Amino acid sequence: MRILALLMLFLVVSLGAEPLKLEQVQQLGPVRLGLKESEIKGLGKAKAASKPVVEGATGLTVQTRTYPSQGLSITWSREKSADPWRVERFSAASPNVWKTPQGIGLGSKAEQVRTTYASLLDAESSGPEQLVVGAIYGGVMFTLKQGRVVRIFVGAAAE
Repeated sequence: MRILALLMLFLVVSLGAEPLKLEQVQQLGPVRLGLKESEIKGLGKAKAASKPVVEGATGLTVQTRTYPSQGLSITWSREKSADPWRVERFSAASPNVWKTPQGIGLGSKAEQVRTTYASLLDAESSGPEQLVVGAIYGGVMFTLKQGRVVRIFVGAAAE
């Protein structure tokens, strides 16, 4: 009887939980889409930056900057030159140690990613070397090697 009561409690709590939304996944440590550079703590100074260019697909001016000590590459965007730069998309690789709000980071097992993001997983775009949460048009892509996450990309990978 006690087991039945615990099972019922678990079901009530599980059913009452809010479903995971893509916006809740599109963050790694303090970095998330749309943030201004001044809003990100612990980023440090970029080691290299591309020339700003107007992106044909979006009409935004974009610039990619690398932060090797954080294992990050961030593409910043803005509409006008007077606007602040905002995170358009980013990727993380070693030595990055930040995690998504759900606890997934570099080194996480593929099965943990599948289980954590089951309701948002794009099965069509996912495979043995990549798991796509959301879509390639705006989501989170986990690159896998030997069953573990080795790279995380957040944003639109295709237009």
